[in-house]
Amino acid sequence: MITMLLILISTYPWPMRPFDSAHGVSATLGDARGSVADPRFHRGIDIPATNGTDVFSITSTDSAIAPIGYDYVRVGDYYYDHLTNRIDEGDSVTGILDTTTTSPTQIGDVMDYGTPGPAGDHLHFQVGPAGGPFENPLSHDDGPVGYDDTGAPSISSVDFWRQGSEEATAQQLDSILDGKVDIRARCQDTQTSGGVNNTSGIHKLEWLVTDTTGSDTLTIAQTITFPQVQPPNNGDSVLLVYDRHNYTTYSPFYYWATNPIVNDQVEDRYWNTKRQEGEPDSVDADSIEVAKFKDGYYWVKIYAYDISDRADSESVYVHVDNFSPKVKIAYPTDHYHHIEKYEK
Repeated sequence: MITMLLILISTYPWPMRPFDSAHGVSATLGDARGSVADPRFHRGIDIPATNGTDVFSITSTDSAIAPIGYDYVRVGDYYYDHLTNRIDEGDSVTGILDTTTTSPTQIGDVMDYGTPGPAGDHLHFQVGPAGGPFENPLSHDDGPVGYDDTGAPSISSVDFWRQGSEEATAQQLDSILDGKVDIRARCQDTQTSGGVNNTSGIHKLEWLVTDTTGSDTLTIAQTITFPQVQPPNNGDSVLLVYDRHNYTTYSPFYYWATNPIVNDQVEDRYWNTKRQEGEPDSVDADSIEVAKFKDGYYWVKIYAYDISDRADSESVYVHVDNFSPKVKIAYPTDHYHHIEKYEK
């Protein structure tokens, strides 16, 4: 009994039996949902379960929220969706955390989705007030008890696009880059919680540029990370994270690595390969002498992390080419002109 109490202080139980053992997770907070016409962020986690599986509330209430015509039950800041045989609106609920001698109140059953794969039968579980922000259930109160994911993220591709390719018109670039560039990475995480492999979106994505030795970092890491959603809000913000031209609602996802989440808002940024040294990223250099990235070769490095900071990385060798050669000094003589050119 003492051991169980210690566990529940730092974690919380799963909303289905067994309450104190790991279950699978097939999607996590921040994954893409909806469609390009109506894009949205996933507000919680999906817990795969056979239809008809009993679902219980973690906490108690005198009056549950279970409106007619919907499939969810809300008890405080905990939300349980895709339920059938739900309790009635206003029913009292005894939660898992508040009972030791009696059974907690069953609030519904996992409904039959009738769809195999990532969209198959599952409980959607989220944490946060009705209007958000919605917290990542895998980090809330140190996560559900026994969560034991040991899988690692993976990056399957990295490519480069003309800045603004998040919009309707996209232009892919080859390995020779100039001007303002968007970087895209295709990534997924492997979830092994509950002893079953599932895939989900990643928790964090970083990018940076180094010199050809890989030792001298020339940019600060720009980061997408999902501690919560709404904010970041649904709509255009989603399409700054997920590529509209390859929009999908299950992993692997195509992420715009160059658009970071800053103070829970997605910012539309880019890598300015023509940036002037010592100036903001929006300021172009007018010559190679004052450019932060001299014309030449660089490594672009992408890092994908899960919530436990396990990571995968991918390095791409690129050629930056912004400036044409120009004559700097000419030395005329009686017999010939000796010309010094700026060599790139």
